[in-house]
Amino acid sequence: MNKKIYLVIVPLIITACSGSKENEEKSGTASHSANSAIVDVSEVVGVGKVEPEKEIISLAAATGGVVKEICRNDGDIIKKDEPLVRLDDELELIRVSQLRSQYNSQKSQEVIDKLNLRESEARLANKKKLLESLRILALKGAETKQTLDDLETEVTTLSLTVEKNNASVKLSAGRLRELAEQVRYAEAEASNKILRSPYDGLLLEMHIEKGSAVNQFERYAEIAPSGPITVRTEVDELFAGRLRTGLDADIRFIGSDSVVARGKVIFLSPYLKKKSLFSQKANEQEDRLVREVRIKLEGENGLILNSKVESVIKLK
Repeated sequence: MNKKIYLVIVPLIITACSGSKENEEKSGTASHSANSAIVDVSEVVGVGKVEPEKEIISLAAATGGVVKEICRNDGDIIKKDEPLVRLDDELELIRVSQLRSQYNSQKSQEVIDKLNLRESEARLANKKKLLESLRILALKGAETKQTLDDLETEVTTLSLTVEKNNASVKLSAGRLRELAEQVRYAEAEASNKILRSPYDGLLLEMHIEKGSAVNQFERYAEIAPSGPITVRTEVDELFAGRLRTGLDADIRFIGSDSVVARGKVIFLSPYLKKKSLFSQKANEQEDRLVREVRIKLEGENGLILNSKVESVIKLK
């Protein structure tokens, strides 16, 4: 009886071992195939959008006010510091005019105070010379002591006048500097009423109209700074470590195999981050991270800014 049981168990053990070995071999083969697939990948595809190299910039108003004039329209080529919008600046200009008038008056007062100082200094110098002569005469008995005392009093009075005039000159100079600062401040306030472009580039969109109100720091326009056109794309963390600057890339529209532009990788983000360019699809894992990549396009391509495209980065 025991012998029969033993004969049955042995084949079962042999069969189990054989099956286990086959499973290990299959698992190893599958693992090797997966690793080979990763190693042998020759290109990485990422979804991105077309942007200027300096990105699309939103312009904010430095001050608030009512739009008096719109100087440029959507699609216009603009230059750095070129006026785009003028806000109502009547009160600011009046204030500048008033302060400039006060500044000019104070400048004239400073000139008068300096002349008064020079006059009092000249009179004092003359009286001091006269006093020295009078002292010599007094020693010889040619002048009375009363005359000498009166002249000394006059010299002392003139000395005080010089000090007072000198203080007036300093006060005038200080007031002049103060008014100069007030004029500059008022001019800056008036200048802020003219909203200017900080870059050469293309005016994409103006968000305001003539007569509308603009709040301080409110966004009023979008511009594309001049410069190369790039594609900002995001690559899955699985391939992030295999990227490097200088790699070639083909650009195509979503769902198309036709290459519409070519370029090279010019920037790689130094860290992984959550997806930000586009919303995730339902079947994508929320915890997947991406690496931002910028691709500088070559030649004329005719791509519209903000277009959604696929970037095919060639790893070999």
